[in-house]
Amino acid sequence: MKQIAFLITVLFCTSTLSALAPQRSLVGQSHRISRVDMQLTWEPRDPVNGSPVIYRVKPSVELTSLTGKWQNRPIFFEFDQASGMWNGFAGVGIDAAQGVHDLILTAKLPNGAVVTSTHTVTIRKATYRSIALRVPQRYTEPDAETLARIRQEQALKKEAFNRVGPSRLWSGSFKTPVDDIITGQFGTERTFNRRRQSVHQGLDLRASIGTPIAAMNGGEVVLAREMFYEGGFVVIDHGQGLMTLYMHLSEFRVKAGDRVNQGQIIGLSGNTGRVTAPHLHVSVRWQGIYLDPQKLIGLAF
Repeated sequence: MKQIAFLITVLFCTSTLSALAPQRSLVGQSHRISRVDMQLTWEPRDPVNGSPVIYRVKPSVELTSLTGKWQNRPIFFEFDQASGMWNGFAGVGIDAAQGVHDLILTAKLPNGAVVTSTHTVTIRKATYRSIALRVPQRYTEPDAETLARIRQEQALKKEAFNRVGPSRLWSGSFKTPVDDIITGQFGTERTFNRRRQSVHQGLDLRASIGTPIAAMNGGEVVLAREMFYEGGFVVIDHGQGLMTLYMHLSEFRVKAGDRVNQGQIIGLSGNTGRVTAPHLHVSVRWQGIYLDPQKLIGLAF
């Protein structure tokens, strides 16, 4: 138990659980078993609503596959030979309740046996601020023609976002799309023209018109077109339901179907769509929920 406690302090949060017994495990608690132990760690150490999370599992025996289920979403684990760990990416929605949540792991052994274990992860509540903005009235009270356009664009986004598969298209850690000052934080509750409109589901970065915008990591472009709210809009699918979104562009350098590498220029920044000044808005989306781009960039993959 002293060794486990040490891991909690210096590694992240840790949970070790028998994969043969359907019992629950408290964070840091250890159970002796006859065949399989699965030690779970995660980063960041104290995830909050809006956090991306990397789960790492070190089993006591060889596995042929490992999958997970977290907040009703699948996690696709991959084995890293150097560390002997299985790594899986997940996220915590901004509306997720604070408290204890279950992570269910399902492992397949070389003999064909399938074992399941349930681990608990504590989610803490983040505090996000509120701001008031003014934009042209057509962005808060669109007319009938504009509403029809918005509905069409929502259908296009739904189709693009509906891609979730086991393949990982990214490699290594994510990098900022433009090296500049943050002007708008993730999670901010925004009031447009004195009406509460939305929660800011991304990060705003200062970028004068024409600034080159880079892909945060490798992937496939699934959307590159002008939208009413987003302006010049590019969506990159990085695999496993993880996507990055780039808004308010003045020019495109990619098209739907293109494969891109990390750092490749995908467009130029602008002031298109619903904006108060030229800037880049970047969002991170994982299987239908939005995550803090700053926290993604800070993760070591």
